[in-house]
Amino acid sequence: MRNYKFKAILASQLPTQIRDENGENHAIRIDNRNDLLSNIQKHLPHTNSIVVIAKNPNGHELNDYIAAYRFQSFRLSGFHFKEEIVLDNRNEKNAKEIIENASIIILLGGKMTSQMDFLNKIHFKKHLKNFKGILIGISTGNMTMFDKILNFPEKASDIGQPLYVNGLGLFDGLLIPHFNGRTYQYQYDGIDVVNDYIAPFSFNRNIHAIPDGSYYLYNGDELKLYGTEYLLNDGKVYEKI
Repeated sequence: MRNYKFKAILASQLPTQIRDENGENHAIRIDNRNDLLSNIQKHLPHTNSIVVIAKNPNGHELNDYIAAYRFQSFRLSGFHFKEEIVLDNRNEKNAKEIIENASIIILLGGKMTSQMDFLNKIHFKKHLKNFKGILIGISTGNMTMFDKILNFPEKASDIGQPLYVNGLGLFDGLLIPHFNGRTYQYQYDGIDVVNDYIAPFSFNRNIHAIPDGSYYLYNGDELKLYGTEYLLNDGKVYEKI
């Protein structure tokens, strides 16, 4: 990380919206649980732009829909950027300028192999060398920052895909989001992510995991935990606070 000047927040989720009793989503102000809002305010270098990098570069309508909640939430939280940008294949030719000039870059969650393909295509890591803002990874978006990604399946159609893939290599090791100490907080198609994939993979290695609401802050020197962290090793779970 010696060649990088940005700060980073690695989170399971970014609380920017809620769903009401009718199933409608509404943008909300970012709360200050575990000093999240305070840390964004503290480390924000300028208000040039906020950039959301899509999980699917081809899903333009969905990308704009998801990003709109993020942008509105930041406005409700007192941030007013000169530009609000969705980075996908519509403007990927301008990726270098968009990344280098951004105040905040948000890596969304989603299918990690698709996200890594797009990040590699736009030379994301290379362009980060001149980025001085805050890089926020949500769910899959924080997993991609590490040197390795545990690509466990979240639905039946994912079974059989490579389990271990390369990430951006900004940080050492690997990280699992959405883990509450017992289960992965999202379950799909009856897949037991923890017992069938994460725990077995922890033999002879350490796996760090965080629940929703917790995050790591990279302050330019080191990663600092805010909230709760779990360490998995040899199939066992250890809690760290």
